Amino acid sequence: MIYVVDVNQMSFAFVAGSERHAADIAGSPGFVRALDRFFLNQRGSAASNPRPRAATVRELALFDDMSSEFADATADVLVARVA
Repeated sequence: MIYVVDVNQMSFAFVAGSERHAADIAGSPGFVRALDRFFLNQRGSAASNPRPRAATVRELALFDDMSSEFADATADVLVARVA
């Protein structure tokens, strides 16, 4: 399933096997550091602890389009900005 975290009026989507798994990913130090670095580089403010939610139909379609571009890449987690 595709889950989304909303941070600073932006939405980031990723794949997780369950709501619990999504919460584990979103709360992991690496995920939080990556969002913090993104926002420090973009706007000068750090991201807080984001809570995942199920993606909307529109977000799911955007994520599927973006993830197909990386189908051959090897990565543990693909996070795509969907809004």
